[in-house]
Amino acid sequence: MLGKIHTFETYTYDTFEKMIDQLYEEVKGMDSNDPSAMEKIRQYLITLNEEDEIYMELLVDKLKDKEIYWNRPWYQMSKSLTRPLNVDQDYEETFETGSFTSDEINKVNKNWHKFVKKFKVPDKPLCLARWRNKGINCSAPEEKVRYFVTAYLARGLQRNLYQVYRHIVTYYGAPVKGSYSREEEKIMEICFQHEPRNAVTTCSMVLSREPRGLYKKLHINSCGEKVKKPRIKWTLPLATKFVRQLMQYTNLPLEELKNRKFEKEVWLKLEEDMDQHYIYLQQFWNTNLHVQLFVQDSVSLRKLRKKIYKKLKKSSYKVWSDIRWKELRQKFPDGYTHHFLYRVACRGIRGFKKYLKVPLEEVLEHGFYNLVKYSHHYDRVLKKLILDKNGDLTPAMFNNESGTSTNSLAVKEKT
Repeated sequence: MLGKIHTFETYTYDTFEKMIDQLYEEVKGMDSNDPSAMEKIRQYLITLNEEDEIYMELLVDKLKDKEIYWNRPWYQMSKSLTRPLNVDQDYEETFETGSFTSDEINKVNKNWHKFVKKFKVPDKPLCLARWRNKGINCSAPEEKVRYFVTAYLARGLQRNLYQVYRHIVTYYGAPVKGSYSREEEKIMEICFQHEPRNAVTTCSMVLSREPRGLYKKLHINSCGEKVKKPRIKWTLPLATKFVRQLMQYTNLPLEELKNRKFEKEVWLKLEEDMDQHYIYLQQFWNTNLHVQLFVQDSVSLRKLRKKIYKKLKKSSYKVWSDIRWKELRQKFPDGYTHHFLYRVACRGIRGFKKYLKVPLEEVLEHGFYNLVKYSHHYDRVLKKLILDKNGDLTPAMFNNESGTSTNSLAVKEKT
């Protein structure tokens, strides 16, 4: 999607702007709830992460043997960048607190330019600010280098290293300020639709904006704290309440809810009734309940996954992010949603980290391999639901020989 990763000899800020503009161009005409739109953003994140990794590798190569040679005050001697300094000790010399002043910001900038010139490294503070040490030991070379750079930038400041590191992350890592553009709001909408729990983190990295501003924007868009609520465990009574309210607010019988797009005001009413954010309710409807209500037979997820992979193998798609799930849905019986097909297909390739970058044929080979590798596991079945004479949801197929049904909507298993 975004092309080959650039080396730092050819990678410029103009290149970065072209990359983000290309992302905007690719998603602007896509439906926000289309899984392919989120895949575009994931692909962009992979590009950023790889760029950051390249930069850290370069810093390690340049600085791996460097030691701190300058005198430091006690408050800059801590070993951790990510934990606040313990100030229980009684020292006469203290450090500043509160926000960085303009003089302090200028000092950090001067230190950065001195660092770039002295050690002959690319002027890419954004890569340093974005880089995270997930899965890396605190004694790893990358961590030692990040510590060295932060200590260098703290020279001449009455600040501890934790404060300077947080300044690097927020000042260099989130340089974009001001009002949100239409393109940015499109990216935010896509992330909130597909990954509400991680939306702020993802948008912050993609848009180079501070998380606090994104949280505020979330609140303005009526997402607020409800996004953080734990998801409820869906049961038949809860699903029955959901369907009844949906029929009431749309004034439609159950059969006319199939493949219908509901206005946001309907979802907001359901949000209040169910005490769950409307995005979670949309996800439950699109990825579970719609299929259970409108697909004629119970669904074997293994068989369905195999069928999806076979159809993708015969398609003209070259990479995973090319897939148009709405188009693929047309090849399946009535009642399926493209959200459900996407989820089933993705779960069969979990663990294959490069699925967005390698040819689709390799991804499908991995998926077929997993189908064989885990064939000894129980198959998972999504049961069909119907409304009984009392207007309650009940399984169309009984779960045991006694003819009784369970109240749980968890996916059932059979051999």
